[in-house]
Amino acid sequence: MPAISRESLEKILGPIDDNSLAAIQDSGASLRDVSEAKAIADGKSDIVGQGEQAIPGPVKQVLTILSGARR
Repeated sequence: MPAISRESLEKILGPIDDNSLAAIQDSGASLRDVSEAKAIADGKSDIVGQGEQAIPGPVKQVLTILSGARR
């Protein structure tokens, strides 16, 4: 699978720094995973507020990257 491009990520996330770009690309996450992680981070996901529902691995990795980038 080819790496996700900066352009495609920025359509979802807005401007992104080089470190976050590389980390997301290295995570193996798909654009769908990135979109889901963004929705969770923004509080707009169906997963939020549903108790013990597990967040899939790639989504969780991207969510961790995004939360670190927002500090």
